[in-house]
Amino acid sequence: MPRTIKLSVKASGEIDSPTVDDLLEQVRDYFEILKGVEQAVADDGTNAIEWRIVAATTNSPITFEARAFAHDFGVNVDNRAEIVARRTALGLHQLEQKAERPPYFTDKVLARADRLFARVTNGLERTSVFFGDDLPYLDVTPAIARRASENIRAALKPDNRPYEELGSVEGFVEKIEKDGWGHPVVRLRVRLTGDTVKCFVRGNALKAFEDRQIGDVWRGRRVQLFGMLKFKGLGALFQVDADEVRFMRTRAELPSIDDILDEDFTGGLSTEEYLTRVRDGKPS
Repeated sequence: MPRTIKLSVKASGEIDSPTVDDLLEQVRDYFEILKGVEQAVADDGTNAIEWRIVAATTNSPITFEARAFAHDFGVNVDNRAEIVARRTALGLHQLEQKAERPPYFTDKVLARADRLFARVTNGLERTSVFFGDDLPYLDVTPAIARRASENIRAALKPDNRPYEELGSVEGFVEKIEKDGWGHPVVRLRVRLTGDTVKCFVRGNALKAFEDRQIGDVWRGRRVQLFGMLKFKGLGALFQVDADEVRFMRTRAELPSIDDILDEDFTGGLSTEEYLTRVRDGKPS
């Protein structure tokens, strides 16, 4: 059964019905957050999910029930919707707790989240989102909204002290070019944030890119770069000096169920006979 998301909005004051503007903008910002997280999660940076309202109630608070549908007919997006809902629920919950950018929350997503929270301190009394019993329940009150907005602004403007560290970053190749001094550069869309980072490639990394087909670049091949990571501030990666690269396998190159499944693993025995031998310690 596809996951269902329930979003409720309640206004402040004696009349708890929200204004048309507050209601529509709150609903739009929330579903734009879902779309932004999906873009960051997706290999190709696009949206395959179309969120549709499948139920609504005008009882106080006004509540909408939404479910994920595929943009393209016949495509199953259930697993993708699960990942997006989980990352969104955990990310919004994290922003309530601390000033740290959640995975897959780009600057655009953070800006939408800031508006979602801020509106609860200006016109709305409460916004709640129920993702399911297995995920954190988002229940935004004015006190929570103020704290979350402060955390978002701190995450958008981290400590400005630059630093460097050895490590790796994973993402998708967007462009290969040379800078003004003729240095080979790879533009990488970072998987966890969706940000595009300038990566200088040298040594083994340069040779590996030179050996690849140009089609790998056009298809936005997923890679992992190793080297010196340079940050403008806490978590704000802006440049990579890469010495090594690992090209991740595409979905087409991964084992399929047919590669894994051995239809004759019982050696011709019936299920009952095979399990009896396994129990007795004599599977063959």
